[in-house]
Amino acid sequence: MRIVTTPGGKRRLLARLALVRAEYDAVIADNPTALEAGDNSGWHDNFAFEENQRRMHQLARRLRELERVRDQAEVVPPLQELPERVVLGAQICFRFLDDPADAERVFWLAGFEDGDPAAGRVSYDSPLGRALLGAEEGDHREVVLGGVARVVEILELGPTPADEEGREAA
Repeated sequence: MRIVTTPGGKRRLLARLALVRAEYDAVIADNPTALEAGDNSGWHDNFAFEENQRRMHQLARRLRELERVRDQAEVVPPLQELPERVVLGAQICFRFLDDPADAERVFWLAGFEDGDPAAGRVSYDSPLGRALLGAEEGDHREVVLGGVARVVEILELGPTPADEEGREAA
């Protein structure tokens, strides 16, 4: 599978990786204390140590996933011109046709696992991102969100927001 991200997405990925690494290191550092919390048998019947081990394995798995994504991620430059269709980095103004009272929404299409609706980003690997990818202004796309089929109308496209990729806003 091809993994693509933006420069801002790569920075957020590296920050997530650093946080998980720090959490993993903290669990490792806590192992001696957790081991002492139980009886003389070491790990047997020692909930604190067993929980540390479970958390350590969980974090190690997440670290491997993030490192794989980091190593395979292809960084694409931000869009500085108006795109003809929805591509990675495109800003998208759309609305859901099945709800006439629904307001227009503006998101931009972010990279792999980089979605954050509160920050105005929809990842291309999310259901909405997959539905929007390749669409042109005026297109209608169907998407299932939360088990409900919805129809999206693409109203307008724009380049990557300037504040997202570290460029100065125009």
